Amino acid sequence: MSIHEATDDLRYLLNRGYRKSYALTVVCNHYQLHNKDRHFLARTVFSDQEAQSIRQKNIPLERIRGKDIALDGYNVLISTEAVLTGDTLICDDSVVRDIKGVFGKYTITELTYQALQEIFTVLIHYSPHMATFYFDQQVPHSGDLCSFVRTHFPCTATKHVDLVLAQLNLITATSDSILIRKLDHFIDIPFEILLSKPL
Repeated sequence: MSIHEATDDLRYLLNRGYRKSYALTVVCNHYQLHNKDRHFLARTVFSDQEAQSIRQKNIPLERIRGKDIALDGYNVLISTEAVLTGDTLICDDSVVRDIKGVFGKYTITELTYQALQEIFTVLIHYSPHMATFYFDQQVPHSGDLCSFVRTHFPCTATKHVDLVLAQLNLITATSDSILIRKLDHFIDIPFEILLSKPL
């Protein structure tokens, strides 16, 4: 399949130092890939150097015990939903990411609450001092989502989640590679949930 060849070609170009946006355009045009395939490649394929840099920032969840942490709300929630429905992939950098890209079109369903309970269970198990969720204010129903989360953990809705999280630079639950570049450490809660699921 062309997506497998495209993956190899993109990784090759990234390892040669090409900018990701340019390399994606070249590869997607060459294989005549659709936007969903471009999204898939952008989220899953990294140069060896960047993948290693991300892995070095990914810390075990045991290290959050007694610490203040932040959660990139929609990022972790959507990725956890994807774990529950089997729509995730372990990417080049060993991070679990959803492969559908539903951000911005998010709607609250029963799966939302199931995923949140999974996240809450992980947080309770690893006992951070404080775990604060940050949701994007501009996404519909973020207020309702925050109201539910606040019955368990602190939560806030803000216009610029990535900027806030980068400035806080706490241990942050996220799989956003752009944000991870700005952080000292991050954790991968969906990966933990994936490991706990029966084969």
